[in-house]
Amino acid sequence: MEQSSRAERKTKRRKTNRILNTAIAVVVLLIIIVGFTIFAGGNNDEEPAAPEETKQDQTAAVSDEETEEEPAQSEETGTEDESEPAETEEPAEEEQTEEEPADEEVIVSEGTDPNVEEDIVNPNWEGVGTSQTGEHTSSFETDSTDWQEKEQALAYATGIPLSDMTVWYISGDGPQAAIGTVSPKSNQDEAYRVHIEWVDGEGWKPTKVQKLEENDKGR
Repeated sequence: MEQSSRAERKTKRRKTNRILNTAIAVVVLLIIIVGFTIFAGGNNDEEPAAPEETKQDQTAAVSDEETEEEPAQSEETGTEDESEPAETEEPAEEEQTEEEPADEEVIVSEGTDPNVEEDIVNPNWEGVGTSQTGEHTSSFETDSTDWQEKEQALAYATGIPLSDMTVWYISGDGPQAAIGTVSPKSNQDEAYRVHIEWVDGEGWKPTKVQKLEENDKGR
């Protein structure tokens, strides 16, 4: 009886050991499977993440490049804007061109001398020009160049054409000045006394015209 009991105990132990060994093997196998699954799955999850990070890095790099390029474009635009005025230099120069001085108003005042109706002074009068050279000497010879240039100055001051002007009188008013009395041939009662002066290089220049109340030099 005791031997059979021992045999049964050994058999039970063997079965128990087998069961335990089998259970341990199963557990170990499960651990290995689970560990492999976790390890393999973790690698699969982590590996795709690398390209995403790379893409993000690349996107960030592209954004940085675009940001760096934008100031460059802005700088180029600024350079172009700064160069635009150079294209408009000609109009600017035209604006800076000196304008010709405007004509000054003619001054007409009541005459203060006897037989003078009014005095006329035109600040815009200029010399009539001359063909004479060298030191100037006023001449009262009617066929001289100086006399003819005096007549031109009298006509210029009064606006009477030479062909329609009667010269009644020309006399000296100092070494380089003269006075002449003229009237239009069509109306000899309309008379003017003209003061002229010599300007070197410019010829005779009117300085004042006096409109007379009556022709005091008429014959």
